[in-house]
Amino acid sequence: MARRQIDVSEGGDELRIAFPYEPRLVDVVRGLPRRRFDGLTKQWVSPAEDVKEVVELLLDHGFALTAAVVALYRKSGGTALPGESGGDGGTLDAAGLARSADDRPTLFDRIVAKAAVPKEGAPAAASGPAASLTVSELNARVRRALARAFPETLWIVGEIAGYDKNQHRAHVHFELVEKAPEAEGGAIRSTVTAVLFERTRREVERVLAQSEAPFELKDGIEVRLQVRVDLYEARGSYQLVVEAIDPVHTLGKLAQNRAAVLAELDKRGLREKNRGLPWPDVPLRVGLITSVGSDAYNDFVNELARPGFAFVLTVVDVRMQGAGLERGLVRAIERFGARAGEFDVLAIVRGGGARTDLLWFDNLAVALAVANCPIKVVSGIGHQRDVSVVDLIAHPEKTPTAAAAAIVAQVEAFATRLEEGFARLADRVARALDDEGARLAAAGEELERATRGALRLERTRLAAALRGLVPTARARLREGRRALLDARVRLLSFARAKARLERAALGTLAGRFDADRLRIFFERRDARLADLDRLATSLHPKSVLRRGFALVQDEQGRTLRVSTSVRPGSLVVATLAQGRLHARVERSEDLPPVSP
Repeated sequence: MARRQIDVSEGGDELRIAFPYEPRLVDVVRGLPRRRFDGLTKQWVSPAEDVKEVVELLLDHGFALTAAVVALYRKSGGTALPGESGGDGGTLDAAGLARSADDRPTLFDRIVAKAAVPKEGAPAAASGPAASLTVSELNARVRRALARAFPETLWIVGEIAGYDKNQHRAHVHFELVEKAPEAEGGAIRSTVTAVLFERTRREVERVLAQSEAPFELKDGIEVRLQVRVDLYEARGSYQLVVEAIDPVHTLGKLAQNRAAVLAELDKRGLREKNRGLPWPDVPLRVGLITSVGSDAYNDFVNELARPGFAFVLTVVDVRMQGAGLERGLVRAIERFGARAGEFDVLAIVRGGGARTDLLWFDNLAVALAVANCPIKVVSGIGHQRDVSVVDLIAHPEKTPTAAAAAIVAQVEAFATRLEEGFARLADRVARALDDEGARLAAAGEELERATRGALRLERTRLAAALRGLVPTARARLREGRRALLDARVRLLSFARAKARLERAALGTLAGRFDADRLRIFFERRDARLADLDRLATSLHPKSVLRRGFALVQDEQGRTLRVSTSVRPGSLVVATLAQGRLHARVERSEDLPPVSP
């Protein structure tokens, strides 16, 4: 049996596909719609009625066909093959030549080869209508032609494009791009489609993970791939099937690009510009560039909040991976730079990832934005082993948590210096207070001695003054008593004279009044008061209500005097002599005013 062979089962209802295990061929066979794997024979099996699809798919991959398969293929209406079986045990190989069991050309080969060379002088064959091909027949021929032109795998170098958007699929389709040098504008020169089947992808990812500097396939990186040239018949599109990868080439290219960016920064004198900026004494106003809601964002914010300092955090949300990172990150840095007076420090953080995630942090535009930023930049890009250009030109920290901790450490150092200053100040104040206390104690003792001496002197003076004051006070008291007695005598004489004058005035006034005239005057006044009382009683509201009148008020208790002051539908309260009526106004009429 050939190493790769297609045969018909004994019952004739199945095709047996046999080949040594090879991941690439397994992926190809899985492209058959109704294939299955027979665990007993360790062969793939497909229904016999699918012979056309099986032969046309596998013939270009080095599979030999038995005579029974060729016959079945002919019977199913398959296209013409370059040769047929030459007898018992004969097979048709991948090149399309019929082979006998002893691997010698068959009689059919020799006849075909002889008939293919026209005899000298023989007339040309009569012209007739050209043979037609279906699209699938054309694609099958092109695929076989590609297989003959590129029988072996080859290595190709190009930049990955379109991988990120398809990486969630089992089989990843992407493009390899060749670009002009940056000095010529970096325009795309040529593009080819590539496919990475699931089984090969697992092997490629294993190789990348075990490389010296592990990384992942990403858009924008240059790779060296081992590929097989193929044609996807369903679409008639030419593509490269990835078989392996050379990780050393990509890592070397990344290192080369990084070296070029650093050389450009050195040329412009910008490599140490931002890194050389001093730390602010107390960096409490923090700018942050990251993907909001990510683990990096949460780690940074939680670490910043841990010590309880009054940080003021301003965040700009930027997607921290992929091709969009360059433009978003540069814009965010420039936005903070335009408001440099409002911030003390700027942090750029993201979570961990593969080596190729650092690709955009080695970008020249990003590096220039960081180097020219007037705010001190702290990077926490989440890589323990790798260092990006941004790390080399800013203050580097390995993780977002470490970046926040570095800022917190600056504030803690300031707080420590402040506390130490307070402690030194308190010690100096305590010593000064002790010194002043001692001086005050001494001054107090001196003051006490002086005060006691002054008090003794003042007591002596007061005693002497009192001794001279007593005789004088006694003489003054005697003089005062005599003066009071004289004043009393004069006051009594004046009061008696005044009383006599008032009695005389009262006698004169009493003579002027006649008792009868006073009685008549008061009677008339009483009668007038009685009339006024009766009038007041008749005009009292209760008396008016008893005569049949009513007091009308609105809901607020205001007395209504004009009908137009209420609207139809309003509630009114009418107070009667006995009780009240609550009514709703249906209509109002404007009448002439009542004359008084």
